[in-house]
Amino acid sequence: MLWCSTLPGSNQCPPEKFDAIDVDTLAKETESDAVWKNPRRFWMMDRLTIALVGEPRGFQGLMFNFVAKMQMPANFTPEAGGQAALAYRPGQISRVTKYEYLSGRPVFLLRSPEGITWVMQTYTNHKASDLTEADLPELGQRLQLADGWQFTAKTLDRDLILDTNGLAHIVADDLENMYQGCTEDVTDFDPWH
Repeated sequence: MLWCSTLPGSNQCPPEKFDAIDVDTLAKETESDAVWKNPRRFWMMDRLTIALVGEPRGFQGLMFNFVAKMQMPANFTPEAGGQAALAYRPGQISRVTKYEYLSGRPVFLLRSPEGITWVMQTYTNHKASDLTEADLPELGQRLQLADGWQFTAKTLDRDLILDTNGLAHIVADDLENMYQGCTEDVTDFDPWH
């Protein structure tokens, strides 16, 4: 999976250059079974610290940072709905990150039937081209939530820190927005309550 990120002194990951990357050619160049370009995403946390898992590398004219390792499910194919086909099915990603959401700022939350709260880490306009950050408080009206799932927008009354030291629990909604789980190993409180 390719995530384009900014390297100091290099590029801002222009959409036209990212879109021009040929995944079949890149798969051959990297000796990968397949290459999939993760849709353009907009980070939601106020501060982000992330450890690199490899040296930056150029692919077809853009520089990339390696920040995570993830095994996509065996039945995943971009042509079969991409991440929307995995909506509301929690997964895992190996990474070392610290996401900080500051007091007084809005957060956008999912709640699973099992009572786990998921905090939006990124949104995308890949599936809903008109989606902007200003639309997120009412996002629940646009989602087709799976049975037992809920959505809410809240303003934090204290800082929320999700400190992942190796394994993050993540889930996508049906518009391919991504959320991280508020499990007891990464945070000290549940923002849903």
